[in-house]
Amino acid sequence: MSRPVFWALSLPALLVALVSWRVFFLPMDLVMPEMGAYLRDVPLGVWGHVIFAPIALALVPLQLRRAKGALHRWAGRAYGVSVLVAGIAALSLLPVSVASDLARWGFGVLAVLWIATTALGIAAARRGDFAAHRVWMLRSVALTFAAVSLRVIMAPLMALGWTVAETYQVTAWGSWLLTLAVVEIARKR
Repeated sequence: MSRPVFWALSLPALLVALVSWRVFFLPMDLVMPEMGAYLRDVPLGVWGHVIFAPIALALVPLQLRRAKGALHRWAGRAYGVSVLVAGIAALSLLPVSVASDLARWGFGVLAVLWIATTALGIAAARRGDFAAHRVWMLRSVALTFAAVSLRVIMAPLMALGWTVAETYQVTAWGSWLLTLAVVEIARKR
């Protein structure tokens, strides 16, 4: 991966991860009202997603480097656990979500694929198939990067007056289908 591509992916990932953790310093109802609304019904789901999804996103730069050795393995383990917890937490939020059925399905499919691609990548590494490991983990990173693309898509829609729930009609599917398509197209080249 070229240096410009690495930084073009790493900087937004780190920025979104850091911004997501603002809930540790400010009231969630103020900084993430859409998540704060779920605190009463699914507190573990909210906190699991708000804590662990940004951890996975922050670990993306370490995983994008073709590193080997202990740092890569330990960062990979932390990434895998973070994806598992955040993915399950995201699934637990679906029944109480204000999103439409279409949007809930989009986020649900994202969560399942996120966990599955990560598990397949880890399984490939454990059996020594590092070519398959790389492909599955690139797919996993594409799904993790949906957190960034969701915000990129959401911002102009909200500037046009859409509510968060209305933007989910587009972002629930668009955020991850786009990133996954880019990875698959880039892999074929």
